[in-house]
Amino acid sequence: MTAKCSCFLFCFSAFLLLFTGSCKHPNKNSTAEEVFQSGAVGDTSLKLNTLRLPEGFQITTFAERIDGARSMALGDKGTLFVGSRTENTLYAVIDGDSDHKADQIMVLDTTLNTPNGVAFKDGSLYVAEVNRLLRYDAIEENLDQLPEPVVIYDDYPDEFHHGWKYIAFGPDEKLYVPVGAPCNICDSAVVDKRFASITRMDPDGGNREIVAHGVRNTVGFTWHPQTKELWFTDNGRDMMGMTFRPVS
Repeated sequence: MTAKCSCFLFCFSAFLLLFTGSCKHPNKNSTAEEVFQSGAVGDTSLKLNTLRLPEGFQITTFAERIDGARSMALGDKGTLFVGSRTENTLYAVIDGDSDHKADQIMVLDTTLNTPNGVAFKDGSLYVAEVNRLLRYDAIEENLDQLPEPVVIYDDYPDEFHHGWKYIAFGPDEKLYVPVGAPCNICDSAVVDKRFASITRMDPDGGNREIVAHGVRNTVGFTWHPQTKELWFTDNGRDMMGMTFRPVS
Protein backbone atom coordinates (compact mmCIF):
# COMPACT_ATOMS: atom_id res chain seq x y z
CA MET A 1 0.00 0.00 0.00
CA THR A 2 1.39 3.42 -0.94
CA ALA A 3 1.96 6.23 1.55
CA LYS A 4 -0.78 8.33 -0.08
CA CYS A 5 -3.29 5.49 0.15
CA SER A 6 -2.36 4.86 3.80
CA CYS A 7 -2.84 8.53 4.62
CA PHE A 8 -6.17 8.54 2.75
CA LEU A 9 -7.49 5.57 4.72
CA PHE A 10 -6.29 7.02 8.02
CA CYS A 11 -7.87 10.41 7.38
CA PHE A 12 -11.10 8.79 6.16
CA SER A 13 -11.34 6.84 9.41
CA ALA A 14 -10.29 9.77 11.59
CA PHE A 15 -13.12 12.09 10.59
CA LEU A 16 -15.61 9.55 11.92
CA LEU A 17 -14.61 10.69 15.42
CA LEU A 18 -16.72 13.80 14.77
CA PHE A 19 -20.04 12.01 14.90
CA THR A 20 -20.43 11.78 18.69
CA GLY A 21 -23.23 14.35 19.09
CA SER A 22 -24.74 15.31 22.42
CA CYS A 23 -28.15 13.99 23.55
CA LYS A 24 -29.41 17.40 24.69
CA HIS A 25 -32.73 18.64 23.40
CA PRO A 26 -32.39 21.43 20.81
CA ASN A 27 -33.24 24.97 21.89
CA LYS A 28 -35.11 26.64 19.07
CA ASN A 29 -35.91 29.76 21.10
CA SER A 30 -32.38 31.05 21.61
CA THR A 31 -31.16 33.54 19.03
CA ALA A 32 -28.41 35.42 20.87
CA GLU A 33 -24.89 35.04 19.57
CA GLU A 34 -22.51 33.71 22.21
CA VAL A 35 -18.77 34.17 22.31
CA PHE A 36 -16.52 32.50 24.87
CA GLN A 37 -12.91 31.59 25.32
CA SER A 38 -11.95 28.00 24.73
CA GLY A 39 -11.13 26.01 27.85
CA ALA A 40 -7.72 24.69 28.78
CA VAL A 41 -7.35 22.32 25.87
CA GLY A 42 -4.39 20.57 27.46
CA ASP A 43 -6.59 19.42 30.36
CA THR A 44 -8.97 16.93 28.80
CA SER A 45 -10.73 13.76 29.87
CA LEU A 46 -10.24 12.25 26.42
CA LYS A 47 -7.89 9.29 26.54
CA LEU A 48 -5.85 10.38 23.54
CA ASN A 49 -2.90 8.25 24.61
CA THR A 50 -4.96 5.12 23.89
CA LEU A 51 -5.19 5.92 20.17
CA ARG A 52 -2.74 4.10 17.91
CA LEU A 53 -1.47 6.47 15.21
CA PRO A 54 0.69 5.84 12.14
CA GLU A 55 4.35 6.72 12.44
CA GLY A 56 4.89 10.47 12.21
CA PHE A 57 1.37 11.38 13.38
CA GLN A 58 0.42 12.97 16.68
CA ILE A 59 -2.91 14.04 18.20
CA THR A 60 -3.88 16.80 20.66
CA THR A 61 -7.12 18.49 21.67
CA PHE A 62 -7.90 21.55 19.54
CA ALA A 63 -11.11 22.82 21.18
CA GLU A 64 -13.67 21.81 23.78
CA ARG A 65 -17.11 23.00 24.95
CA ILE A 66 -18.64 22.58 21.47
CA ASP A 67 -21.82 20.72 22.32
CA GLY A 68 -22.97 18.29 19.67
CA ALA A 69 -20.09 18.89 17.25
CA ARG A 70 -20.89 16.79 14.21
CA SER A 71 -19.29 18.08 10.98
CA MET A 72 -16.50 20.55 10.24
CA ALA A 73 -15.38 22.81 7.41
CA LEU A 74 -12.27 25.00 7.32
CA GLY A 75 -12.52 28.52 5.94
CA ASP A 76 -9.91 30.16 3.72
CA LYS A 77 -8.75 32.34 6.63
CA GLY A 78 -8.51 29.49 9.12
CA THR A 79 -11.93 29.71 10.75
CA LEU A 80 -13.24 26.26 11.65
CA PHE A 81 -17.00 26.02 11.15
CA VAL A 82 -18.80 23.29 13.07
CA GLY A 83 -22.32 21.99 12.54
CA SER A 84 -24.44 20.06 15.04
CA ARG A 85 -27.36 17.68 14.86
CA THR A 86 -29.33 17.76 18.12
CA GLU A 87 -28.40 21.27 19.31
CA ASN A 88 -29.50 23.15 16.15
CA THR A 89 -26.34 25.20 16.61
CA LEU A 90 -23.78 26.53 14.14
CA TYR A 91 -20.34 27.38 15.54
CA ALA A 92 -17.20 29.21 14.43
CA VAL A 93 -13.90 28.27 16.12
CA ILE A 94 -10.99 30.70 15.88
CA ASP A 95 -7.29 30.03 16.40
CA GLY A 96 -6.10 33.63 16.42
CA ASP A 97 -2.42 33.01 17.14
CA SER A 98 -2.09 29.93 14.88
CA ASP A 99 -0.79 27.71 17.69
CA HIS A 100 -3.19 24.91 16.76
CA LYS A 101 -5.32 25.52 19.86
CA ALA A 102 -8.67 27.29 19.72
CA ASP A 103 -8.75 30.76 21.28
CA GLN A 104 -12.38 31.64 20.73
CA ILE A 105 -15.62 29.80 20.04
CA MET A 106 -18.54 31.71 18.55
CA VAL A 107 -22.14 30.50 18.50
CA LEU A 108 -23.35 31.88 15.18
CA ASP A 109 -26.94 30.61 15.20
CA THR A 110 -29.18 28.41 17.36
CA THR A 111 -32.36 28.54 15.25
CA LEU A 112 -31.44 26.31 12.32
CA ASN A 113 -33.20 23.00 11.65
CA THR A 114 -30.50 20.42 12.36
CA PRO A 115 -27.50 22.15 10.71
CA ASN A 116 -25.50 18.93 10.66
CA GLY A 117 -23.55 19.39 7.42
CA VAL A 118 -21.17 22.23 6.60
CA ALA A 119 -18.91 22.86 3.61
CA PHE A 120 -16.78 25.83 2.51
CA LYS A 121 -16.07 27.08 -1.02
CA ASP A 122 -14.95 30.39 -2.54
CA GLY A 123 -15.40 32.37 0.67
CA SER A 124 -18.89 31.03 1.37
CA LEU A 125 -20.12 28.65 4.04
CA TYR A 126 -22.70 26.07 2.96
CA VAL A 127 -24.99 24.65 5.65
CA ALA A 128 -27.36 21.72 5.23
CA GLU A 129 -30.62 21.71 7.15
CA VAL A 130 -33.05 18.78 6.92
CA ASN A 131 -34.91 20.03 3.86
CA ARG A 132 -32.81 22.87 2.49
CA LEU A 133 -29.30 24.18 1.81
CA LEU A 134 -28.06 27.61 2.85
CA ARG A 135 -25.07 29.67 1.72
CA TYR A 136 -23.47 32.40 3.84
CA ASP A 137 -21.39 34.63 1.57
CA ALA A 138 -18.19 36.33 2.80
CA ILE A 139 -18.82 34.82 6.21
CA GLU A 140 -15.27 35.11 7.55
CA GLU A 141 -15.47 38.89 7.12
CA ASN A 142 -18.81 38.98 8.95
CA LEU A 143 -18.56 36.64 11.92
CA ASP A 144 -19.71 39.37 14.32
CA GLN A 145 -22.74 40.11 12.16
CA LEU A 146 -23.87 36.90 10.51
CA PRO A 147 -25.11 37.68 7.00
CA GLU A 148 -28.57 36.61 5.89
CA PRO A 149 -28.14 33.24 4.18
CA VAL A 150 -29.00 32.57 0.55
CA VAL A 151 -31.32 29.58 0.17
CA ILE A 152 -29.81 27.65 -2.73
CA TYR A 153 -32.11 24.61 -2.53
CA ASP A 154 -35.23 23.91 -0.45
CA ASP A 155 -36.89 20.86 -1.97
CA TYR A 156 -35.42 17.96 -0.01
CA PRO A 157 -37.78 15.73 2.04
CA ASP A 158 -38.53 17.17 5.47
CA GLU A 159 -38.60 13.87 7.43
CA PHE A 160 -36.27 14.18 10.41
CA HIS A 161 -35.47 10.45 10.69
CA HIS A 162 -32.10 10.21 8.90
CA GLY A 163 -32.84 13.65 7.45
CA TRP A 164 -29.73 15.30 8.84
CA LYS A 165 -27.04 15.65 6.20
CA TYR A 166 -23.28 15.50 5.78
CA ILE A 167 -22.19 17.57 2.76
CA ALA A 168 -18.93 18.09 0.86
CA PHE A 169 -17.63 19.44 -2.43
CA GLY A 170 -16.16 16.86 -4.77
CA PRO A 171 -13.23 17.13 -7.18
CA ASP A 172 -15.81 17.96 -9.88
CA GLU A 173 -16.69 21.18 -7.97
CA LYS A 174 -20.18 19.77 -7.27
CA LEU A 175 -21.84 19.84 -3.84
CA TYR A 176 -22.70 16.31 -2.69
CA VAL A 177 -25.76 15.92 -0.44
CA PRO A 178 -27.16 12.61 0.88
CA VAL A 179 -30.81 11.87 1.64
CA GLY A 180 -31.24 9.16 4.27
CA ALA A 181 -34.05 6.60 4.37
CA PRO A 182 -36.83 7.79 6.75
CA CYS A 183 -37.14 4.35 8.34
CA ASN A 184 -35.27 1.36 9.67
CA ILE A 185 -36.16 -1.39 7.18
CA CYS A 186 -38.29 -0.32 4.23
CA ASP A 187 -38.20 0.41 0.51
CA SER A 188 -38.39 4.18 0.88
CA ALA A 189 -37.39 4.86 -2.73
CA VAL A 190 -40.85 3.64 -3.78
CA VAL A 191 -42.30 6.63 -1.90
CA ASP A 192 -39.67 9.12 -3.11
CA LYS A 193 -36.71 8.11 -5.28
CA ARG A 194 -34.55 10.66 -3.49
CA PHE A 195 -34.63 8.64 -0.26
CA ALA A 196 -31.60 6.43 0.45
CA SER A 197 -29.44 8.23 -2.10
CA ILE A 198 -26.51 10.59 -2.58
CA THR A 199 -27.27 13.61 -4.74
CA ARG A 200 -25.09 16.35 -6.15
CA MET A 201 -25.66 19.83 -7.53
CA ASP A 202 -23.90 22.96 -8.75
CA PRO A 203 -22.78 25.41 -6.05
CA ASP A 204 -25.80 27.61 -6.86
CA GLY A 205 -28.23 24.72 -6.39
CA GLY A 206 -28.76 24.00 -10.07
CA ASN A 207 -28.57 20.70 -11.95
CA ARG A 208 -29.36 18.49 -8.98
CA GLU A 209 -29.10 14.78 -9.73
CA ILE A 210 -28.89 11.45 -7.94
CA VAL A 211 -25.47 9.79 -8.22
CA ALA A 212 -25.97 6.75 -5.95
CA HIS A 213 -29.03 4.74 -4.90
CA GLY A 214 -29.44 2.28 -2.05
CA VAL A 215 -27.48 4.30 0.53
CA ARG A 216 -29.59 4.04 3.67
CA ASN A 217 -27.79 6.72 5.69
CA THR A 218 -24.31 8.01 4.93
CA VAL A 219 -22.75 10.21 7.60
CA GLY A 220 -19.49 10.87 5.80
CA PHE A 221 -17.74 10.53 2.47
CA THR A 222 -14.54 11.55 0.74
CA TRP A 223 -12.68 11.05 -2.54
CA HIS A 224 -9.59 8.99 -3.20
CA PRO A 225 -6.73 11.43 -3.85
CA GLN A 226 -5.50 9.54 -6.91
CA THR A 227 -8.49 7.84 -8.54
CA LYS A 228 -11.06 10.48 -7.43
CA GLU A 229 -13.34 7.58 -6.53
CA LEU A 230 -16.06 8.47 -4.02
CA TRP A 231 -16.00 6.44 -0.81
CA PHE A 232 -18.79 6.75 1.74
CA THR A 233 -19.97 5.30 5.02
CA ASP A 234 -23.39 3.66 5.09
CA ASN A 235 -25.22 3.12 8.36
CA GLY A 236 -27.20 -0.09 7.87
CA ARG A 237 -30.36 -1.03 9.71
CA ASP A 238 -30.28 -0.38 13.45
CA MET A 239 -27.91 -2.51 15.55
CA MET A 240 -26.26 -3.94 12.43
CA GLY A 241 -23.22 -1.66 12.23
CA MET A 242 -21.58 0.47 9.53
CA THR A 243 -20.02 -0.31 6.18
CA PHE A 244 -17.59 1.51 3.89
CA ARG A 245 -18.34 1.39 0.17
CA PRO A 246 -17.18 3.07 -3.01
CA VAL A 247 -19.66 4.40 -5.53
CA SER A 248 -19.78 1.96 -8.44
